Amino acid sequence: MEPIRVAFLWHQHQPYYKENGEYLLPWVRFHGVKDYWDMVRILDDYPKIKQTFNLAPSLILQIMDYVNNKAEDKILKLTRKKAEDLTEDDKFEILKNFFMANFDRMIKPYPRYLELFNKRGGFSYSNEKFEEVSLNFTQQDWLDLQVWYNLVWVGEYSKYDEPFKKLFEKGKNFTEEEKQILIKGHYEILSRIIPKHIEAQERGQIEVSISPFYHPILPLLCDSSVAKISSPNIKLPTRKFTHPEDADAQIKKAIELYTEIFGENPNGMWPSEGAISEEVISLMVENKIKWTASDEEVLLKSLAIGESDIKDNSRIKIYKPYRFKTPFGEIKIVFRDRILSDLIGFVYSSWGPDDSAHDLVNRILRIRDEIIKNEGEEALRYSLVSIILDGENCWEYYQSDGKDFLRTLYWLISNDERIETIRLNDFLSNTKTIDLKNIYPGSWINANFNIWIGHEEDNRAWDLLKQTRDFLVRESLGGKHSGDKIKKAWEEIYIAEGSDWCWWFGDEHVTAQADEFDLLFRKHLIRVYELLDAEPPVELLHPIKRKFVKFFVVEPKKFIYPIIDGSRTRNFEWEGAGYYDTAQIGTAMHQVSAMVKRIYFGFNEEKFFIRVATSRNLTEKHRIEIHFIEPCETRIEFNHEGFSVKKIGKREKQGIFEIKYAFEEIFEFAISRKTLCASDEISKIKFHIHVYEDHKAIERWPRDESIVVSLKNKTR
Repeated sequence: MEPIRVAFLWHQHQPYYKENGEYLLPWVRFHGVKDYWDMVRILDDYPKIKQTFNLAPSLILQIMDYVNNKAEDKILKLTRKKAEDLTEDDKFEILKNFFMANFDRMIKPYPRYLELFNKRGGFSYSNEKFEEVSLNFTQQDWLDLQVWYNLVWVGEYSKYDEPFKKLFEKGKNFTEEEKQILIKGHYEILSRIIPKHIEAQERGQIEVSISPFYHPILPLLCDSSVAKISSPNIKLPTRKFTHPEDADAQIKKAIELYTEIFGENPNGMWPSEGAISEEVISLMVENKIKWTASDEEVLLKSLAIGESDIKDNSRIKIYKPYRFKTPFGEIKIVFRDRILSDLIGFVYSSWGPDDSAHDLVNRILRIRDEIIKNEGEEALRYSLVSIILDGENCWEYYQSDGKDFLRTLYWLISNDERIETIRLNDFLSNTKTIDLKNIYPGSWINANFNIWIGHEEDNRAWDLLKQTRDFLVRESLGGKHSGDKIKKAWEEIYIAEGSDWCWWFGDEHVTAQADEFDLLFRKHLIRVYELLDAEPPVELLHPIKRKFVKFFVVEPKKFIYPIIDGSRTRNFEWEGAGYYDTAQIGTAMHQVSAMVKRIYFGFNEEKFFIRVATSRNLTEKHRIEIHFIEPCETRIEFNHEGFSVKKIGKREKQGIFEIKYAFEEIFEFAISRKTLCASDEISKIKFHIHVYEDHKAIERWPRDESIVVSLKNKTR
């Protein structure tokens, strides 16, 4: 029996957070302790599972700094400080930052941490409430909060070992000594990460690949105008950025660090954000990279350039390895299955671990059956299912940090002869490939570059980067600066070329730490001028990012009176409605394949309305649940056949229950304000929605909170 080969590629990455000798953000340490160790450690228990881990050099560099130089981040410094010595400024930062963790998985399960969260005021806390709230915290509260924020980031493979086990069991009334023991434990786990990857690669269970050093979007470094190929109407920065030599330097620096650590050259490179172009591919080949990868949509658009049969069995095409020839030689390319990758990244966290693991295995087996049906069993020898995603960001949404899911998944695969996991270079070195004649320039997000360029904030960042780089080039030619200063200045440019800064600029993604990312980007450019004894331009002293909003909601502007028919074409009836845009609320991950695109809402004197606009038509497999939280809790579930009331608000018991809905191409819904207890004196309605497919929850919007709609009078 011929198995279907499956490649898991976990992309492990963090941007360079260091500024003036201190890491402004703790995510290298926290994800190192929780994810980077656990993800490779779990494979000890499943020797048949082979995988590829892509380690971004900027991440490796920072892990090594923590381990070798006992580097510290801002959160760690606040943690080290004795509770009795905390200043008001320290306490302000602690209340602001020490609950930045997934509420359901990392705060709610721990009574003392939840107690401190509620004491802060829960989700309603704001910086303006600091003086009032901080007075309620005792010295022991501050100490316990210092411990708990660092303790919840300890991963599943460490929390049952000492010293962490005793701390979890104790739960409260921690001592300063115990806090220091916890910090020491963090460093100890960090010290294992790189050696464990070396060991697992040497024994043949994993392959370690690499990304360009500071995680830049290589096609944009080579030529920023490449963005117009996928988005012809995009507005580009004023200053054109065309520096393939920088892309080459980022690749070479990555290979140099990899060779220093692993004792050999890397075979593969996951390009930052899966972003490729023909020019970038040529640079990889010139630097002896043997394989790379991108997203399925990049492949399909590449094939459409030179192929006429793209619509025939198009999904089977993504399960083939490809070869692209350049003047410097050839390279193998695989393309990820976006659906399977996004299921792990965004959907399975809301399922039970057994259900999700079985679902993924069954989907892989259906792909195997489809290949056999269309091409015969022999074709399995040259077929590959590539599952590629970030290896750290999704797990905090899972039960047991994802380990129950992964244990079940790895056990199922290990005991099923129809599936075989592989290391990418092993497979690609011994398989047939298909010649790819064209490379469509794009990334793993919509096969374009719009996340990183085109928005006014992105464009301003690119212009500042180009302006600073041009300044450095002029100064380098002048001969008045030492080679060491010039080298350090170039390093700052390379850091500023990283993708993460523009990830958070623009409207696509939001974070409570947008100010820190903005500051870090500008600080690296300012540092270039400081190194060369020049005054930085005043533009670098002003923030690029607009003020952070919690999520993207537009309030209703007037009363609306829509016809509830589920038609996509009657948008005009919803003019003046408010809306929640799911595309605008990305986090450190980006879900391309979301079902829900936008949620419209509005009301008039008598009714409240909801319209769920979807990326594809609703079918009999789908269900939508509307969960009203205020003014009285009501839960109603809808599908093609009808609806069911899961929970009835207190006033519905008096017989007031008036709704109308359409579950057709899209979902539309009207409910009387009386049914919602939303009389004239009620000021707001609070709700969120769940989407189900085949009886499985696939989406919740908003993910962690609810939409709050003000019922203040609207004009007609």
